[in-house]
Amino acid sequence: TKRLTTRRSMLGTLRLPSGPLARQPSRGLHLLFGACGIPHPSKAAKGGEDAFFCDEAKGTFGVADGVGGSASAFVDPGEFSRALLRSCDERLDGSCEALRAVLAGTAQRLREAPVAGSSTLLVGQLEPEGATLRLLNIGDCGAMLLRPAARRFRAGGTVAWPRVVLRTAEQTHYFNCPYQLDGEMEQAADADEVRATARVGDVLLVATDGVLDNLFDSALQMEVARRVPQLQAADEAAAREAVDALAAAIGEAAAATGAREDEEGLPTPFAAAAAQEGYTFHGGKRDDVAVLAGVVRAGPPPAGLRRRLGNLEYVDSY
Repeated sequence: TKRLTTRRSMLGTLRLPSGPLARQPSRGLHLLFGACGIPHPSKAAKGGEDAFFCDEAKGTFGVADGVGGSASAFVDPGEFSRALLRSCDERLDGSCEALRAVLAGTAQRLREAPVAGSSTLLVGQLEPEGATLRLLNIGDCGAMLLRPAARRFRAGGTVAWPRVVLRTAEQTHYFNCPYQLDGEMEQAADADEVRATARVGDVLLVATDGVLDNLFDSALQMEVARRVPQLQAADEAAAREAVDALAAAIGEAAAATGAREDEEGLPTPFAAAAAQEGYTFHGGKRDDVAVLAGVVRAGPPPAGLRRRLGNLEYVDSY
């Protein structure tokens, strides 16, 4: 079974990048993305209930998680999450249009062509000019903007540690019941909209709860720390390889932890949250997994950038 290495044992292998770490905001930035989607084994045949997209040319991205509580013999939450995200993807055209306006347009579309089900949602964009990263979140998906900076540890010396610049907060009605959007989109008004100024070398992680319920933020930071020199490499191809490897490592680690259901003594964020609410939960939480990893690069988007539509190819009418 795959285990994440502890911080103490890993620090000895971390090093600062050979070049200077970015300290000033930059104009004309772009994102390189890696992505990983792993459906719950029982939902693999239909593609799972998570969806994601990322468009490097536009600097736009999103994840959505179809809420299992809306499932029935006639309702597949995955169809709704994919329809919701497809519409957001089409409306995020790379301009500075407000994310709430994108959500309003999506609501209108779903009213015109209803799809049953409900879903959490996180969408965002790195503005095409300037350096503002904008996020809109409803439910328990999450995003972190990490900034590698020199930090000295007692064990391991000075390393490029990815400190947290921005971290979204989950929205729940009560334990394990997230805010969610359905065809009426009534809860769209409750979405959190946050922003931060991005810098060259920053790392963006965006994930559904299949990742965040199984891996602590510190474990995600460690996965980033292991790859800082490669992520900040001058060579775009090397940085792309590193961001692909980062997304895959996080997705696979989350899925592996989730598969360790009912394992007593296995610490997870979900088990810790359950304990705070007075519930007993052991082991991993098996679920669909979707994660995007992005690294902020200098300059406008070059030619040949990628567009990824995880699971959105299953949508027929969008």
